Amino acid sequence: MAKEINRLQRRFVWSGSTENRFSALVKWDVVQRLKNQGGLGVGDPLLKNAALLFKWWWRFACEEGVMWRRVVHSIHEEDQVLLPTKTASSLPGPWKDIKCIALEETLTTKAFFENISVRVGSGSRVRFWLEVWAHVKPLKEVFPRLFRLSSQ
Repeated sequence: MAKEINRLQRRFVWSGSTENRFSALVKWDVVQRLKNQGGLGVGDPLLKNAALLFKWWWRFACEEGVMWRRVVHSIHEEDQVLLPTKTASSLPGPWKDIKCIALEETLTTKAFFENISVRVGSGSRVRFWLEVWAHVKPLKEVFPRLFRLSSQ
């Protein structure tokens, strides 16, 4: 949906001729720049959409016991641990978009996961071997022999 909004915004500031040749009426960076910086203040819908989707990702991790989280858990079989898994959901709906944003290779996704911090506490909600902690991969994949020993 955000891509469609972005496409419509871009078409609005383009002019066309009878020969199907288009030219920009305003530079796109001027359209998205803040008003106090000389722009139109429209903003980037893709960035705003990503921020809102990550807000729900974060709320899933933080809000224990709330009804909407239990519904997501029951429909999408998302386990009630630290953060949702980074796997795509097969069922349609908003949770699928929330899961897909985490799989995308964008600067927004990278910034979110690089700046997230977790307080482990008692460890009851932590999948030590399955979560991504210090590496790009879970510890299970980084240290397979140690994982096999620990699971015995």
